[in-house]
Amino acid sequence: MKISFINKLPKQSNIIHISSREEKGNIKIESSLDIIKLSKSINTIIDYNTNMNKEVIFNLRNLNKNKIDAFIYKIVQGLYSFNKYKKKNFNRNIMFHAPHYKEQQNKIISLVNSANITRDLINEPANKITPEKFSRYVKMYFKKSKRVNIKILNDKHIKKLGLNLIHAVGGYSHNKPRVVILEYKPLKYTKTICLAGKGVTIDTGGYSVKNVQAMNNMHMDKEGACISIGLFDNLVKQNSKKRIICLCPLVENIVSNASTKPKDVVTAYNGQTVEIVNVDAEGRLILADTLAYICKNYNPDYIFDISTLTSASDVYCHNSFSYFTINEKLSNIASKQCLEIGEKIIRIPPWLEYMEYIKSNIADVKNSGYKCKKSDDFMASLFLMNFVEKKYRKNWIHFDVRMMSDNNELNIAEGFGTILKIINNI
Repeated sequence: MKISFINKLPKQSNIIHISSREEKGNIKIESSLDIIKLSKSINTIIDYNTNMNKEVIFNLRNLNKNKIDAFIYKIVQGLYSFNKYKKKNFNRNIMFHAPHYKEQQNKIISLVNSANITRDLINEPANKITPEKFSRYVKMYFKKSKRVNIKILNDKHIKKLGLNLIHAVGGYSHNKPRVVILEYKPLKYTKTICLAGKGVTIDTGGYSVKNVQAMNNMHMDKEGACISIGLFDNLVKQNSKKRIICLCPLVENIVSNASTKPKDVVTAYNGQTVEIVNVDAEGRLILADTLAYICKNYNPDYIFDISTLTSASDVYCHNSFSYFTINEKLSNIASKQCLEIGEKIIRIPPWLEYMEYIKSNIADVKNSGYKCKKSDDFMASLFLMNFVEKKYRKNWIHFDVRMMSDNNELNIAEGFGTILKIINNI
């Protein structure tokens, strides 16, 4: 899919008129919900209005300027499809006419392109993207950039460094784990931002095995890593003035004759022992080691971790995702920025006194089996916080996102646009 802006409307019939006003022949947009609804039905609308023409034009002249980012982002998301492995695929040229929006055009195009890189990676099947193949793809993608330093940790490095939770989850698969580390460092940077993205290329639940229905789309459990890579890509292309470090732990969570078992105890990177009550709560384990590694090695000003930890992220109509932070200023920025991109975000309560419930009877902490049984997103957040050094906790934010699927299912809660806007505004 190629998107672009045009200065003049041509005299042809494949134009869809979008307006903030009620006018004949226009589609009226008043709120982000209107945009979300439209994104879900946009293929049908285009087919009806354009007779399958490969070129589609949206006239946004009469759409409020503050709605354009959200409109373009969501419409492109609705039009996205993963057709790489189809014998025949169909790609449209999408054009926008928005003469009052010229200064923002390049930024939204860059945002959409980076988001589509993320979507393509998420949709790759597990036999096409293993931890090793994922790391190789990232290395090749950024290889030509002289501004990006690339480091790949293999399983030997992982064990030597003491990233034992990452090894416990992925070290017993035939496809061994990797940790991708990317660094972009401007000469005069203002802040250091660290991204940590959960990258489970296939999640069977391990010995806490999932049922057949729950196994569907578990090749997409690498979404946190894919979003982190896309964000990093966009920030580099936009010449961010911030130092950006992206760490993606990549694993397969499968059953083997040596796989980690329920109730095993493993020593994490920061020296704490973890009782692994549930092997299917693996995302928080690999992120725990990653967060501890970030704190020890990078002195971050802000830490963003991104993952698909719990189903709570899409509790409201597949339109929302959740976040946890104890920083009120950071929370206010998150609440404001999601409105600009047409996403819905829900804050997980910052009730730190409940951290006592992550304690284990046989180890320092446990990864599941908490007393707060219906608050898994909340307890998972507190578990992760335990691996963030106290001096960094105030500027740490955890995002529990949801699948960026293709338009056959269109789960549109993803967080990509919101997270990027937050980074640009801190």
